[in-house]
Amino acid sequence: MAEVVASSLLRLVFDKLGNKILKEFGLSMGVDKELRKLESTLSTIHDVLEDAEARQVKEKALRGWLRKLKDVAYDVDDVLDEAAAKAAKRRSENKGHMTEKVRQLSSIPNSFLFQSKIARKIKKIRERLEEIAGERTKFHLQERVAENIRTETAVREETGSLIDESQVYGREEDKEKITDFLIDMSDESDLGVIAIVGLGGLGKTTVAQLVYNDQRVRKHFEKMMWVYVSDDFDIKRLTRSIIETVSGSEFSLTEMDLMQHELRNLIEDKRFLLVLDDVWSENYEKWDRLRTMLIGSARGSKVVVTTRSERVASIMGTVAPHFLSGLSEDDCWLLFEKRAFGLGGSEKTPNLVAIGKEIVKKCGGVPLAAKALGSLMRFRRGESQWLAIKESEIWNLPNDENEILPALMLSYNHLPSHLKQCFAYCSIFPRGEEIRSRELVQLWIAEGFVQSSNGSTYLEDVGLQCVDELLSRSLFQCGQKDTDGVVRQVKMHDLLHDLARSVAGDECSVADAGNKSVISQSCRYSSLVCRGPINSAWEPLKDAERLRTLYFVASRGMTKEEDKEDDVLQAIFSKMKLLRALHLSQCPMKAMPVSVTKLEHLRYLNLSQTDIETLPPCIGALQNLQILDLSCCKQLRALPETVGDLQNLQILDLLGCKQLRALPETVGYVRNLQNLDLSFSQIRTLPESLSSLLNLQSLSLRYCYFLHRLPGNMKNMRSLIHLDIYHCFELVCMPPGIGQLSQLRTLPLFVLDGKSSCRLSELGRLNLAGELDIRGLENVSEAIEARKANLKEKQSLHSLRLSWDLNAYVKPGQPCDETENEGESMKEFVEALAAKDWDADADVVEDVLRDLQPHENLKVLEIEGYVGKTLPWWLMESSLPYLAELSLTSCVRCEHLSALEQLHSLRVLKLLMLPAMKCLPALGQLPDLKVLQLMLPAVKCLGSEFYGGEAAFPALEELALSLMSDLEEWPAVGGGEFLPRLSKLCIVECPKLRALPSDFPFVRELEMDVDDELLLSSFQSGAFPNLKHLSIQNCKYGNDNDDCNDDDENDGDDGNDDDHNSDDNDDGDDNHNNDGKDYLPSIPKVLVDRMSSLESRSMCIKGKPRDFYSLFFASLREELLHLQNESTSNFELEE
Repeated sequence: MAEVVASSLLRLVFDKLGNKILKEFGLSMGVDKELRKLESTLSTIHDVLEDAEARQVKEKALRGWLRKLKDVAYDVDDVLDEAAAKAAKRRSENKGHMTEKVRQLSSIPNSFLFQSKIARKIKKIRERLEEIAGERTKFHLQERVAENIRTETAVREETGSLIDESQVYGREEDKEKITDFLIDMSDESDLGVIAIVGLGGLGKTTVAQLVYNDQRVRKHFEKMMWVYVSDDFDIKRLTRSIIETVSGSEFSLTEMDLMQHELRNLIEDKRFLLVLDDVWSENYEKWDRLRTMLIGSARGSKVVVTTRSERVASIMGTVAPHFLSGLSEDDCWLLFEKRAFGLGGSEKTPNLVAIGKEIVKKCGGVPLAAKALGSLMRFRRGESQWLAIKESEIWNLPNDENEILPALMLSYNHLPSHLKQCFAYCSIFPRGEEIRSRELVQLWIAEGFVQSSNGSTYLEDVGLQCVDELLSRSLFQCGQKDTDGVVRQVKMHDLLHDLARSVAGDECSVADAGNKSVISQSCRYSSLVCRGPINSAWEPLKDAERLRTLYFVASRGMTKEEDKEDDVLQAIFSKMKLLRALHLSQCPMKAMPVSVTKLEHLRYLNLSQTDIETLPPCIGALQNLQILDLSCCKQLRALPETVGDLQNLQILDLLGCKQLRALPETVGYVRNLQNLDLSFSQIRTLPESLSSLLNLQSLSLRYCYFLHRLPGNMKNMRSLIHLDIYHCFELVCMPPGIGQLSQLRTLPLFVLDGKSSCRLSELGRLNLAGELDIRGLENVSEAIEARKANLKEKQSLHSLRLSWDLNAYVKPGQPCDETENEGESMKEFVEALAAKDWDADADVVEDVLRDLQPHENLKVLEIEGYVGKTLPWWLMESSLPYLAELSLTSCVRCEHLSALEQLHSLRVLKLLMLPAMKCLPALGQLPDLKVLQLMLPAVKCLGSEFYGGEAAFPALEELALSLMSDLEEWPAVGGGEFLPRLSKLCIVECPKLRALPSDFPFVRELEMDVDDELLLSSFQSGAFPNLKHLSIQNCKYGNDNDDCNDDDENDGDDGNDDDHNSDDNDDGDDNHNNDGKDYLPSIPKVLVDRMSSLESRSMCIKGKPRDFYSLFFASLREELLHLQNESTSNFELEE
């Protein structure tokens, strides 16, 4: 059943009629009277529209009326867009913003002719609309308050607690998890609440029934109550139901106070279980009132809630919700088989079993679908009947036998009208495809589905809220998330995709050029799957003149024919004059079709991941264009000057355009631009005109490695919220006055050069969130600057990096090559710095770091190049209770870090290149520490002070010891299991360490030096019985002779050795086959002897050229093959 949702479209039309520019244009064109009449007629319809949409499910004639209304509303929208485009074009010319090129290409038609044309169109549409408005009276439509609207559709039957467990499959694990929570007495809350969340028909109620009837649960609770809630969360009704369930008798009193007291008397000092089944209400106040009445029972009382909404779960739950997954295909088959065949029936009709298993795949793990389809097939015994169902779409099944869509429709019916439109639109994506959230939101924006209520909220943010809403209602499935927890991709369950296609009707479609499917004339939004030549797209599109969205789904087989491509695309786009959104991502093209610039209504243009090198100059003719996506166009070298004519452009995405080195100055004319993304481009500088973009809210420059300067007048960009310059390490300074950007929340990098007028104190006025990396702190000469930065008040900052450049403290001729910070040269450099006289510099540095105290909410802190002797009090006194990651790098004078023992929330600790540190604090007593990296050249022993007592490092999973040249001893701690959770161990360049403290039974990944006696002895003793991956560092040529394994002494000798190896290769392989063992380290024989017990699946060799690997691999291959034949291991050698 295709439901008609017209209210969101009419709201969009109303907004356009109120547009100031359009009204001025109406006056100048003499059509203002017709526009006012149009607005009046729409208003009379809008008043009763909510009632019509709610009643259309049961009244077919009303649905037809809505369809006619929506068709006219589309036409109104089209003509208003046409008028608005002409108005904007004229206004742009009058202001002189339009370039001469575009002025030539887009001349305004004769005013009189255009006036007559637009007047006729508006009048004709207005008359059609008045005719439709007149028909509304025969339906007796009423005005409704939006929040009181309930779509008139079949409601779900009331549930009870009884269940036949023999009819349930695949829910044992879910049952056990919920049961464990219910009988657990360690919960200290007044009332423990757990929500079972999932889409309709997934089995939430079934799991609750299984738990409710479990004997352990029934014995644990003194009172058991089951209440069916549905969408009417009426406190009085629910209270009466609970009372009657507990007492077992009807309760006649209606006064709320008496009911509350009666309920309290019944449950007081009793441990109870209450199941609230099928909760929809997201009203916290109502739940809080009910919860208050339930408090006062015995400790351990629990509530189970079943819901489709994550928001309900977050409102009501006291613990994380239990998200119900779909059943396996095997379990779905068992459900289907029992209903379709009866007992043993499948054995009698084997010809239907194979078809039945294909039908079961339609279920997507939803048990309701398996049961409904099984019941549908029970009395169909003909193979042709089964094949017909197999080929049918879910929504085309017989209405009187189809329980699936009505169950899912409940979720749809609870959506507000704008979300109904957003959900139905998603049916244009092929089934099972992951949908990029940001792209989906931009398409919604282009179609007008997303509107800002106050006009100032960023539309992408509003759209992402819509995505979150559909996710919380289980209508989307969560896919990939970014590091900030923002959902990057979503999916639709197959059955929900079927639902979307059902409600969208013929407005949306998925066409396949390979299957010769055709997009109908009534279709407004469609995708087109192309697997062959792009010219094959013509046939499906030849009648699709009313399309508003065309979304090409380019497959790997999509090709082009140069001589025909332009003609076909020209024909396609010349017919589709109403397109709002055109998605051509990954289409095989080197130039944008010029015909696209004739699409006056176009708001969204996606040319991402194509081979285009530039845009045509006439791109500026697209006056309605709001979103231009050119991301990952790796051949794009420049934008035309006419890009400045795109006056309505809001989003310009140039992410990953690796050949792009500059922007035209005219980009500063795009006054409405809100989002500009240049991440991963080769941009060197930004045009100064960029500072004129007063509406720009997001400027992303992540990983622009060549960018060395920002526009000087950025202080004028008062709307800027996100200035993402992460990893722009060539930036030499910040623009002056950046502290005046009061809206700025994202600024991951702040560079001080000591010369520019931008000082550290500029940070003081900014309310930053996320991460902040302050570089160039050696240029801060007064602590007052650090204090004015006011980091202590930035409570939304979760990651902070503070960096001093050690090169600033080095005499000329002693450079620090930071690219080798893990090598010997860096070690020598840092040790030399440690011996320097620091009195003058250190005092200032210590004061600066002291006054850079962050807010207590900080989770990640990195300090690099600090030359003070002591760390600030705020770190030593544990003023950072939530600090999870701490990194101290090249802090050349730090000797004692005993107070780190107090940072009990630490999960990751890195102490790298601290040459003055000779002993470690009791890090073993940090209860949550999972990763520990040490690079401490002066430490000689990891002993008792390191462990801090028995049961050390209870949570440690990764340990790395590198460049610890003086480390000699590493004894085991007495008592308890040694490093019980350690799974990854790295010991590199610790030449004096001769023995490991213990075996490592849980280590699965190991990284060590190849020529280290420690490695040999550890394998000989079987110290790593469960090793899965071995990485060998610093492989060297030579035999067991120590002299041959020494570090290279002469670069020339190295060159000669390499030449000698090349000559051997030219002469043949005999020398290698006979003498190759002389070039191998002594490790292979030990590895081979221990390989079967290691159960290793991979080995990584690092440190020498490819000819070494060929020798090494050749010596192992025969033995490895022998082992593989004798065991189940599958060894892989990786370079």
